[in-house]
Amino acid sequence: MENTTTKSNTVKNNQTIYSILFIIGICHLLNDSLQAVIPAMFPILEKSLGLTFTQLGLITFTLNMVASVMQPLVGMYTDKRPMPYALPIGLTSSMIGMLGLALAPNFWTILLSVLFIGLGSAIFHPEGSRVAYLAAGTRRGLAQSIYQVGGNSGQALAPVITALVLVPLGQFGAIWFTLIAGLAVFFLMYIAKWYAGQMKVFASNSKKNLTERKPNKNVSKA
Repeated sequence: MENTTTKSNTVKNNQTIYSILFIIGICHLLNDSLQAVIPAMFPILEKSLGLTFTQLGLITFTLNMVASVMQPLVGMYTDKRPMPYALPIGLTSSMIGMLGLALAPNFWTILLSVLFIGLGSAIFHPEGSRVAYLAAGTRRGLAQSIYQVGGNSGQALAPVITALVLVPLGQFGAIWFTLIAGLAVFFLMYIAKWYAGQMKVFASNSKKNLTERKPNKNVSKA
C-alpha cells in the first residue's frame, strides 16, 4: 500500500504542467516587450526632449545594469526565501516605470522610470525561471525553452512597437504599455498562487522526510 502511494506521488510530482509553462512564457514575453520599448523610443526621445547620445547611453546603461546585475542578488535571496508574490510586484514596478516614461518631462525622470523597469525585470526573471522549473516535471529542457521563447519574442517586438505605436503617438504612446504590464500582473497573480501552493507542498514533504529519518527511540533502546 505504501509503495503504491509513493509511486502515485512520484508520478504527480513529475508531471509537466503546460498551462503554467505557457502562462509564464507569455508573461516573459510581456516583460521583455516592456524592456524593448525603451531602445525603440530613443529616436523619439532625442527629438521630443533633445537628449544627447551620452544621455541615451546612460539610459541604456542604467536599464541593462539594473535588469542584469540585480538578478543574481534576487536569485540568491529567493533561493533561501522563495517569494511567489515577488512576480506580480516586479511587474507592478515595471508598470510604474512605463507610466513615468510616457509622462517624463526631462532626462532625470526618464532615468528614474528606467530604473523601475529594470528593477521589475530583475525581480521577474529569477522567480519566473523557478516557476518554469517547478512546472517542468521530467521535461526541464522543454520547459526552459518555452520560457526562453517568450522572452526572445518580447525582445523581437521592438521594431513592431516602434512602427505601430511610438511613431504615430510619440512618447505618450508608451502609456499603452501600462496595460501590457497590468495584464502581466493579472497573469502573475494566478502564477503566484500556484507557486505558493507548491512551496507549501514541498515544505510539508520535507517535514515528513525529516520525521521518517529520525530514529525510533524504542528501537534504539532495544
